[in-house]
Amino acid sequence: MNNVLISLSGNCSTGYNLKDLEFDEIIGVDNGTAHLFDRSLTPSKVLGDLDSIKPVLLKKVENMNIDLIQYQTNKDKTDFELSLESIKKPKEKNIFIIGGEEGEIDHLFSIFSLIINYEFATNVTWLYKDKTIVFKNNVSIFLNEGTKFSIIPITNLKSFTISGAKWSLDKENIEAGSSKTLRNESANSQIMISCSEGLFSVIY
Repeated sequence: MNNVLISLSGNCSTGYNLKDLEFDEIIGVDNGTAHLFDRSLTPSKVLGDLDSIKPVLLKKVENMNIDLIQYQTNKDKTDFELSLESIKKPKEKNIFIIGGEEGEIDHLFSIFSLIINYEFATNVTWLYKDKTIVFKNNVSIFLNEGTKFSIIPITNLKSFTISGAKWSLDKENIEAGSSKTLRNESANSQIMISCSEGLFSVIY
């Protein structure tokens, strides 16, 4: 699958080496564009209402002939939502997100809630601070032994299983929002998490 990177406004402190990935499309969302240039990445397009991007950065984008899409400030969708909808065939893409840190609490929740409402949520990885956040119904993750992680049941989970963890589960039904799957710890180098029906988020 091809990789897409979306860089959001707000702080961006991820230490993930984005150079390890090859991106077919790199989207700067308003002043999130700055995070890309800070990491020596050139956006293929920049979009948003452009209310937070610094004038000198906007001028740089224009001079580089980068595709620039400006929306009205008074709109029904957030810049992030528009960036997701700008991706062609998102179900066939691995979508990585950086930025969006340290904003207003409603902004943080809106990012999370937007992701889970798309059919391609399982293709999304949010590199948030020193954490990785994924949205899955079946996943295998390699971690150092003793690494803490949490699982958030976004919907009711049927036949939910965790293996390779300090607190494992075997085919249990978990209700959406349950705290039973929070604050776990890897017991092996690989943890496997799955359910027969539902969607969960893993933060590690």
